[in-house]
Amino acid sequence: MKKIRYLARLFLIYFSFLLKKQKVNYKPVRLWIEASSRCNLKCRLCINRDLPENAKGDMNFILYRKIIDESKGYIFDINLFHRGEPLLNPEIVEMIGYATRNNIKTRLHTNATLLNSELSEKLIKAKLNLISFSFDGYTDATYEKNRIGASYKKSLENITGFLQIKKRLGSNLPFAQLQIMEYDEELSREQFTELKKDFLKKFEGLPLDKFIIRTPHNWGGSLKINGKKARIEGFYCNSFTACTFPWYALTIFYDGEVFACPQDFYGNIRLGDVKTDFIKDIFNNKAMQELRQSFRKKETMRHQPCSSCDRCRRKTVFGIPGEYLGTFLKDSLKKN
Repeated sequence: MKKIRYLARLFLIYFSFLLKKQKVNYKPVRLWIEASSRCNLKCRLCINRDLPENAKGDMNFILYRKIIDESKGYIFDINLFHRGEPLLNPEIVEMIGYATRNNIKTRLHTNATLLNSELSEKLIKAKLNLISFSFDGYTDATYEKNRIGASYKKSLENITGFLQIKKRLGSNLPFAQLQIMEYDEELSREQFTELKKDFLKKFEGLPLDKFIIRTPHNWGGSLKINGKKARIEGFYCNSFTACTFPWYALTIFYDGEVFACPQDFYGNIRLGDVKTDFIKDIFNNKAMQELRQSFRKKETMRHQPCSSCDRCRRKTVFGIPGEYLGTFLKDSLKKN
């Protein structure tokens, strides 16, 4: 029955998005909650390196608990990451456990550099639903060129170690996926194919559930992407399409400030603050309604980052970016 109600909400969201409703009669289903905006790496395709020091910090558990207590009952899942490395927050295991006890699914995206056997076991036992490892490069040379400050060998050992512990514990959770961006100037498609085969052999016999070749994005225009290097010719369309985020989700920075979209890296479109406002009210407040209206009227050129965001120019299926539609539905229909 709970799954049926959730699917009914998804249909309501979808039709509200298609109609570009300015005010909606439902609450958000997903939150990006920034466990930490700090990061221990300086990656080529990430603009965290340009984030001012006064914008870096960890969410405290008191604020996090307020968010969960307020949103339980209508939030389906939370992404406990955004601009930084979530494992830098010393309370990350407790955060996952608290959401789990309140029937909210949790997801982590990590560079895996901070994983060890003790932390891995704690994350698994906290019933984390999904963990995504960001690992950009099939070889040590490519990886360490893209992931400045990380060791190919050590990060790979951390990931395989996590999967070995998951296997030893006999746990179906978390769903484990590995994401790689094939972004290299010198290699051909044939070379990538061979490197990929050799790389995947390292995970044979381990419970890696999904392997994803990810497409770079421009962080709302804040990062210049070379389309040829990213191998995404034909991926973008010329027409501008409405962003789905304002119709189903909110992004909460580590300090409690709320924004409409996880691509708004520098917080240009501020909607409110969970320390003083209710999440359900922020989702339908004047600022959010004006943003939805700007998409309906195709007036988003006055909004940054929307005006320069490549995600608003990606090919769509039934009005939704094709690369996300399948993933979102699969995530929503998972039993765990």
